[in-house]
Amino acid sequence: MKRQLIAFCLILTVAPALFAQDVPVATTSPTINLRRTVTVDVVEKTKDAVVYVNTSKTVRTSPFGDDPFFRNLIPPQAMQVNSLGSGFIIHEDGYCVTNNHVIDRAREITVDMPDGRKLNAELVAADPDNDIAILKLQSDKPLPYIELGDSSDLMIGEPVIAVGNPLGFSHSVSTGIVSALHRTLEDPRIKLEELIQTDAAINPGNSGGPLLNAYGQVIGINTAIRGDAQNIGFAIQVNRLRDLIPSLLDPQQAAKLDLPVKLAERRKVAPPATVTSEVLSFAGDKRLVVASINGQKPRNIVDAFAMLLKLRAGSDVTIAFADGTSQTLAVKAVAPPDAITQAKNRLGIVVEPLSPMIAQKYGVEIEAGMLVTQVMRESPAGQAGMQIGDVIVGVGRFPIENMQDFAMLLQALPARGEVRVHVVRGDQQGYLRLRL
Repeated sequence: MKRQLIAFCLILTVAPALFAQDVPVATTSPTINLRRTVTVDVVEKTKDAVVYVNTSKTVRTSPFGDDPFFRNLIPPQAMQVNSLGSGFIIHEDGYCVTNNHVIDRAREITVDMPDGRKLNAELVAADPDNDIAILKLQSDKPLPYIELGDSSDLMIGEPVIAVGNPLGFSHSVSTGIVSALHRTLEDPRIKLEELIQTDAAINPGNSGGPLLNAYGQVIGINTAIRGDAQNIGFAIQVNRLRDLIPSLLDPQQAAKLDLPVKLAERRKVAPPATVTSEVLSFAGDKRLVVASINGQKPRNIVDAFAMLLKLRAGSDVTIAFADGTSQTLAVKAVAPPDAITQAKNRLGIVVEPLSPMIAQKYGVEIEAGMLVTQVMRESPAGQAGMQIGDVIVGVGRFPIENMQDFAMLLQALPARGEVRVHVVRGDQQGYLRLRL
């Protein structure tokens, strides 16, 4: 107590002496705004393109947990749960990047924009092995987007900025540095390599959001944290995303367009952060630089595929090259898989693989199998009583979860005879007997 009183008295006695002297007070020049930092500039530049990803999923759970005794008595019940994450827009047409684990098994996906709009989103493609997914946001006007950087020359210690929606606190910003490179994370479900480690605060809900450099370019996708530590987060390098774009936005898979063109990207990086991108077209052993697609020059590989995904079956596309040559290609619809054709010819039904989002659209509780979308009246399926909206989950003795299962079982069908088909209809299930 005495020490505290003495210190207090010293302050009181010294302070008058200071005020008695004409000591100059530090002032800030009115022409310099010390509040406007690099972080402020980056956030203002990118904030409109970072979104809040909301998903609705169906999970099966039991009030008794994993207790095997009660699980046998009372099977787990389906329950709708909501989850949240982050994402960022990479093209004005609405293509948005997030983590696969954010949207995995989602029945419905919406995103909240910084301007207050809520947009519906469709899954374009996902790569579970790399934990990357691309969504297509439904908007009637062009959307703001973030420039993709390059992660090949990252420096340990360089400043980074994470933007996202941690724990539901939308559009939060945290700063830090690149703490380390080439990290590996592995669990029973996934192994991620060449990750960026950062001490920028990352929490649940940040997943899928951008990790930005000091120039506002995306250099990583925030994806994981170390739960037993503080400020140890990890991001997927943006170059992994850029290298996957040709497969994630492949028109054949993303839009069911048969388009005989193969594109790739060649990048050059000039310090400190200038990324020059060329789109290449492969023609045999030749690599030709794409000058334009239907008269428009693509900014980068994302822009090139966005142009291709706007095409429609029955149209043509002209690709001009930097060497002065060009080629015009016919755009066709992808032919249905052989299993689809066989199902129509032999069983009299049109089917498509069931996914969580398709299940939500048709009000189906299960999320695996083959959804019946059309039934021919006088076909074996029609005569057996199959209906639109039925989900085929087994043929004969074997279950069906995907197209591969369905194709294999169709090939094993007898030329004539009776086939038992396991069907789920609404909240009921049973068997239909089809006579071939």
